[in-house]
Amino acid sequence: MKNFEWDDLRIFLAIFRGRSIRAASRIMGVSHSTVSRRLQAMELQLESKLFTRQPEGFILTEVGESVVKRAERVETEILSIEREIFGRDTSLAGLIRISAPPNIAQHLLIPCIREFAALYPDIDIQLDSSYEFANLSRNDADIALRIQKMPDDHLIGHQLPDLAGAIYATPEYIATHSFTGKESTARWVGWGSHKAMAKWHGETPYSHCKVQHCIHDPLAHLQAVKEGLGFSMLYCFIADKELGLIRLPEQAKPNYSPFWILTHPDLITTERVRVCVRFLREAIYKQQSQLTGGISF
Repeated sequence: MKNFEWDDLRIFLAIFRGRSIRAASRIMGVSHSTVSRRLQAMELQLESKLFTRQPEGFILTEVGESVVKRAERVETEILSIEREIFGRDTSLAGLIRISAPPNIAQHLLIPCIREFAALYPDIDIQLDSSYEFANLSRNDADIALRIQKMPDDHLIGHQLPDLAGAIYATPEYIATHSFTGKESTARWVGWGSHKAMAKWHGETPYSHCKVQHCIHDPLAHLQAVKEGLGFSMLYCFIADKELGLIRLPEQAKPNYSPFWILTHPDLITTERVRVCVRFLREAIYKQQSQLTGGISF
């Protein structure tokens, strides 16, 4: 272990967390062959295998189990040092990495970033549009926007307006389908498994409607409803702006999802991160009525 470099340990941890060479290469931003070569070099140095290949992916060997604990301790110390140094930066210039789900990034965050960039032209924004939660403790991002009930206790969280969701379809779809009764012809566009959807769509006036199709990606899901594949629950601040969609009239009040902007406590003292968090929070609150479903276009 004493001859391992930090990059070696980072690759080892990336394989451990991603369960494959391909996933590790994506996490590290390096080629598949680089990850494979570095793993082979580590195993040669230790004269032991760190992983075994199983159907479910790369699994730690006994030696690997002993290495991962030490590697994570080294990672914690190095990342803490990096955050401390970064946190002393008082300039309004440099990089800020923001993580947000793609539908939030496209429909809400990009316009805010445009305004922020005009005010702070020396700050460079790197936006990771992903459905995976960025691990702020591992420095995956400086700022994260998340839809979740409560953030982790160790993070600095500012609650944003709750995101309202309502049920939408095209006027043509509504006019040509029945939505109530056992003989209903309208169909939900599925977000996930039929069993999972039954837990919440059974509480709507359209519980007799069957689920047909399953489209996980929110942007593709929105397009499917616009094309008349069925009806679905959509975020109001997105769907209300779509001229081809309307809310179904019989539904009750919208559903609400808690919405947060988060950063690590070691970074909140960094001037550009602090300024960016404050700007985004204020800019998003200016759209509170739309986000909470109060405006129909």
